[in-house]
Amino acid sequence: MSQMPPNQPPVPPSSGDGASVPSNGGYSSPTPYGGYQGGGYSPVQEPRYNVLAIVSFVSAFFVSLVAVITGHMALGQIKRTGEKGRGLALAGLIIGYVGIVSGIIGAIALVVMAVLGVGLFATLASNYDPDDYSYTSDPYDTDAPSLTGDDLTFEGGNDLTAGTVAQFSDPFIIDSDWTVVSPDDGQGNWSYLDPSGLCTVSFHQGSMGGEVAVTTGDDRATTQDFLAVVLKTDASTIAGKASDSTISYNFEDLGTVDTLLMQGTDDDGSNWKLAGRAFGELDSGLYVDVTCKAGGDLDSVYDTVTTKAAITVY
Repeated sequence: MSQMPPNQPPVPPSSGDGASVPSNGGYSSPTPYGGYQGGGYSPVQEPRYNVLAIVSFVSAFFVSLVAVITGHMALGQIKRTGEKGRGLALAGLIIGYVGIVSGIIGAIALVVMAVLGVGLFATLASNYDPDDYSYTSDPYDTDAPSLTGDDLTFEGGNDLTAGTVAQFSDPFIIDSDWTVVSPDDGQGNWSYLDPSGLCTVSFHQGSMGGEVAVTTGDDRATTQDFLAVVLKTDASTIAGKASDSTISYNFEDLGTVDTLLMQGTDDDGSNWKLAGRAFGELDSGLYVDVTCKAGGDLDSVYDTVTTKAAITVY
């Protein structure tokens, strides 16, 4: 009988027997470290900003009502969806409400101002006549005796307080029908052309500057000397030819100021009237000269001027 050689290794089965042959010394391939086979990794997404929250914040600077509406809508959406933008929505709401409240306050202020403005306009309209530039109610009260509406006679000039000022009011500066011939020269002289274009109206006011003899307590005598200087003649001539006249005092229909009137005709045929008044207590004199070419209505223009261009003392 035959014997097997000692220590003979066993014969591996052939591949034809269907048995698997282990590889790698009998170990199967390990699973790769650190992950799952055949599956991809999906990261967590960051919440996005709510669109209405952005709209609310931006519109708060332009349209407050839109900011408030979209702000409320944005807060509702953010609560449901978890989107970002709550701070923007709240800022839009706050700024929007502030804008609405400010708008309401502004509208109320405008209405109040409009009501007050209408009332003020109605008051001024009732007290002022634009056709003749005269107030129809008493002016404001001051300590000056001239603003009482009484007449200022020659004798009344003695009651004036030294340091007060006498001057013309000038309604023609705002009347487009009257044309400025020469503006105030800084010495109290200016002139206009009347609407007809035929009459020149010249004003003068200011200190008599020592050129006029002042008769203390007698404005009539002082006015005669004043007109003598203006017309380059003597006081006796003025006394013989001047007539008593008046100019409105402060405002039309409130009173009158005593004046002396001289009138005549120039070599070129122009007719003129010159009314003046000197105030000895104030060392000041005023006159108005109306000179009309042929065809000009001297009396009408003179009456208009001495009625509307009142002498004020304050």
